[in-house]
Amino acid sequence: MNIYLLILTLLFSSCFGDKNTLSEIKSRIKISDTKNIISILSSDSLKGRDNKNKGYFKAADYVISYFKKNNINPLYYGFKDVFYSDSIETYNIVGTVGEFLNKRKTILIGAHLDHIGINEGTVDSIYNGANDNASGCVSVLQIGSFLSQYKWDYNIVLALFAEEEKGLRGSYNLAKRMKQERIDLEYVINFEMIGKEMQIGENKVYLTGYEMSNLAQEINKVVPGFVTFFSKSKEFNLFQRSDNYPFYKEFNIPSQTLSSFDFENYNYYHHVNDELDYLNIKNLNDIITSSTLFISNFLNKKTKINLITN
Repeated sequence: MNIYLLILTLLFSSCFGDKNTLSEIKSRIKISDTKNIISILSSDSLKGRDNKNKGYFKAADYVISYFKKNNINPLYYGFKDVFYSDSIETYNIVGTVGEFLNKRKTILIGAHLDHIGINEGTVDSIYNGANDNASGCVSVLQIGSFLSQYKWDYNIVLALFAEEEKGLRGSYNLAKRMKQERIDLEYVINFEMIGKEMQIGENKVYLTGYEMSNLAQEINKVVPGFVTFFSKSKEFNLFQRSDNYPFYKEFNIPSQTLSSFDFENYNYYHHVNDELDYLNIKNLNDIITSSTLFISNFLNKKTKINLITN
């Protein structure tokens, strides 16, 4: 090989690889930013992020503003994938990292933004939903902000879903729309309740539908020991109970959820005490940086994530 060509190749490889190092990711995804974002998304002013009391729309405005500030483009007009739920017009917030090209393969990174609102009969009446699911939302925002600083060979869709708590209505709407638009969706990674460390240790998550694809194995090649098998996920059929499921149904692709809620490490599921003070923000930030590492690695290396059929 020509020596000058070799030097250029090495320089290019080095520059391209810089975005794929944990130290680079940690330098850009700061725990202070993670804490600030989740504090806003779980604040009393958002009234439990329900659409009936308009709190959801305040949260959506914050997400849209965040996308605009972090160079994330709208996939649909005004970032809104509009639909009706109980006769109320609502919407998913959907952005894209870089230019969306129809002929390019697509991945989707998502989490649900809504929660269950207010219980008027209690002194502390607001279901803040810090773990469920502001923790998942801050993950999508932080990962998207990092990815938006680079160019990729994939379409990267960032989706914050409405109406998950009412039967996955938002993700069903978006999945059907993307299918009708013939978007070449390769896989979906969804984040749900990752604000507390698992009992088996910090910086660990489980994957719903663990045995249904090679996703867990490929993630653990990049971040050893990060994804674990969790038997209760299968016992309680969690694969079908989060926003990954509609995309699996529509596209028949790997579409799975990462979570650290193991049913024994957090007492405030759908409780008014699901607040920031009870979360482990350092562990949450570690999960975000680990997730950013494996996602960027997948994108760099064009890792194939495939369904496993028996």
